[in-house]
Amino acid sequence: MNSTTDTLPGDVRIEIENGVMIVRPQHTDNQLITLKNWLDTHHDFIEQNLTQYGAILFRGFQVNQPIDFEQVALGIDKELKNNYLGTSPRNAKTDYVFSASELPPYYPIPQHCEMSFLPDPPRKIFFYCQVAPQQGGETPIVDFQKVYDQMNPAIRSEFEKKGIKIIRNYNGPNTKSGFDFWKLKRWDEMFMTTDRQKATEICQANHFQYTWQANDRLRLISEQPAVRLHPKTQQKIWFNHSQVFHLAAAAIEYNKIANYQKTWRSRFYATLTNVMTFLKKNLQKTENQALHCTFLDDSEIPTRYMQHVEDMIWQNMYFVQWQKGDVIALDNFRVAHGRMPYTGEREILVAWTS
Repeated sequence: MNSTTDTLPGDVRIEIENGVMIVRPQHTDNQLITLKNWLDTHHDFIEQNLTQYGAILFRGFQVNQPIDFEQVALGIDKELKNNYLGTSPRNAKTDYVFSASELPPYYPIPQHCEMSFLPDPPRKIFFYCQVAPQQGGETPIVDFQKVYDQMNPAIRSEFEKKGIKIIRNYNGPNTKSGFDFWKLKRWDEMFMTTDRQKATEICQANHFQYTWQANDRLRLISEQPAVRLHPKTQQKIWFNHSQVFHLAAAAIEYNKIANYQKTWRSRFYATLTNVMTFLKKNLQKTENQALHCTFLDDSEIPTRYMQHVEDMIWQNMYFVQWQKGDVIALDNFRVAHGRMPYTGEREILVAWTS
């Protein structure tokens, strides 16, 4: 751990800890107003440091409710958006603030740059702690530039040459189906419409290859490079969802979480996920999996490749231990985020930009 401290005009204190910039108030009065005023006068400073560090954590500023969080996010970037085409269920809290995920607490969310499979992913993403988790529930963040730099050159080269094909299968509002451990939200929940024509238009606008299936199901295929250039630094970044959508990814992630948390619960879910992954792989065709990804030429990405990617990710992981009122801004083109499983209460909210 490395840490430096500096004081800037505007009554804030700056620390750098494990590559993350942490901004705290200097005084105990009017912290939220202090933060808003500081953001108004330090746009260039924030942009420069978000590019340099990839993550800025604002802690201790009495951000007490979703509308406070929205105002802080707007103070950093006015271009907030509310169109969400990812896979996690989310509920709206304000015009631009949503629950980060409504997935059950035992689900881990592997590291990813938000909506990397879109033609124009969000440039920035913000998270806010409304209710700090009681046990577990950290938000790990990872510098994907370091992941790219540290990968085995031969494996990295194959990903760069072949690219990624993502396969997602969604139920619809009229789908009849049983329990699925990897169940996604329905396509009408993702597109916020039950009108197939409107859903089709959204698919076309975002370059999704779509196929309407029997029983009101929808198959989406997204094609993306494995690596992108950072829009400002022009450095190569590992930038894809393979470690989220690959059929083997969940089992690899749960195994690592079990080693990290060392609880009977995490070991149970790791064992269960390994068994269910084996069954799904052997009982269901690739194109019918809820989530999966291959290379663009339809060849399978070897599980050992995904193990290597996960190893590099966990090697560079920083765990954000949430405190009530925390806000963290991430450069979504460089720093990935995820979620550790948890027990008890936890409420993390999210906002993002164009």
